[in-house]
Amino acid sequence: FFDLPLPNSKKSLEIDTFSTSTTKSSLLSKSKPPYDCIVNSMVINCVTTPSKRGRMLSMCYHQLRPGGVLFLILPKLCLTQSKHMSRKYLEEILREGIGFEILNDGKRESPKLAFFVLRRPLDGGDDSGDVSVRRQ
Repeated sequence: FFDLPLPNSKKSLEIDTFSTSTTKSSLLSKSKPPYDCIVNSMVINCVTTPSKRGRMLSMCYHQLRPGGVLFLILPKLCLTQSKHMSRKYLEEILREGIGFEILNDGKRESPKLAFFVLRRPLDGGDDSGDVSVRRQ
């Protein structure tokens, strides 16, 4: 886990990276979305199952205020060497399955990393959080 000091506070936020719970704060609660920005860098590729990865992305969506931005960074190999995932399919999941707007065009990438700049629509988009996009 990480023990992160909170600004202007004597408390810290303990995040167990193998769980969706926290011990001193309710970061992933279903309360009012308070965050303007979330950075998910080299995290989603470590989540063990597709359903848990979808749940993580959905929780990121719901923790952003309308208009908030998610920076998603993952190894490019996850999109180019996988039998089950491609950049096009991930973009479909992000847009149609979760509700994000994709702000970047994918042209500025490193040789080893894929970058996504995603925004929760100002109208809130579809709040269902249903990650049910199926490849045909």
